[in-house]
Amino acid sequence: MPKVIVLFFGAESPAVTLAEAAAEGAKGIRFTEVDLRSGAPYQATTERRHKRLESPAQIQEYDGAILACPAGDLPADLSALLDELERSSPGTLTNTVFGIVCGEDTPLATRVMRLGGILVAEPPGAVGPEVRGLRLGARVATVAGWITHALSHEHRHRRDEHEKDHEHHEHRHERG
Repeated sequence: MPKVIVLFFGAESPAVTLAEAAAEGAKGIRFTEVDLRSGAPYQATTERRHKRLESPAQIQEYDGAILACPAGDLPADLSALLDELERSSPGTLTNTVFGIVCGEDTPLATRVMRLGGILVAEPPGAVGPEVRGLRLGARVATVAGWITHALSHEHRHRRDEHEKDHEHHEHRHERG
């Protein structure tokens, strides 16, 4: 069961609207658990209040992460989060699926790619910010589900190989 966190940055309604749409898209994928949180210390200026991300390290608990922010300059809080992840989590996010919903933002994509995860683009043909968010959320959740499933098979295969090696090792001791 994939877990996806959707983080929004910026008190402006557009960032929150994009995040809520992305969370809704991710929830639409079967068995996906979704957390919607503010990545900044302030609450959004919308009627709904959202929990805040307690720590950048918390992102490691998720299979997917969607970042929503207003178009334009990279919000300081998002930049600080990415700095902390680069410093404290090298190599730990390699199987994390990332999505960005905030308009054309090549510098943000470059920063996210440096984390080593899997960056998923918005599906083509999405019109309007809410539809873009909805489709990207579904896409991130889908890919996170694939990765989670594949890794579970890999883990099971390694465990089976370990058990075979252990049995072979026991047989050698019995003979000796």
